[in-house]
Amino acid sequence: MQSDNEKMLQEIVQNTEMGKNTLDELMSLTHDQKLRDEMLRQKREYRRINQAAHTAPVHAIGPEAHGQSAAARMSVSMGIRTRTMMDKSTRNLATMLAEGSGQGVLDCKRAERDYPEASPGAFKLCHELGAFQSDAEETWRGFV
Repeated sequence: MQSDNEKMLQEIVQNTEMGKNTLDELMSLTHDQKLRDEMLRQKREYRRINQAAHTAPVHAIGPEAHGQSAAARMSVSMGIRTRTMMDKSTRNLATMLAEGSGQGVLDCKRAERDYPEASPGAFKLCHELGAFQSDAEETWRGFV
């Protein structure tokens, strides 16, 4: 059975991979250089937090977690294709990103509540991810 540390680490890894994968997919759809630059900046931050989750000492957070499943990646990809089929505007892409960031914030808050026995290191990383996504949500709203 997984410990709260392992479960929280798993949530962090999946959340950051969802962010990175979504940005990868949406980046190819925009011609707006400011939007693309912000996507690249945020992708770097997702990667940094993801790497921190993967390289955290076992005693601080837990063993290595598994990333986003192939089925989850395909589901996200299909959702993106459906929502951008007729509208690849900056406004639509930014709206999708704001919604995704908002969901990421909720996922972090849920993980903090659901895994109360997680270590302080796991809580700190989860809180950092949630704060980053909250800021990202506001940034994306600026493009709408």
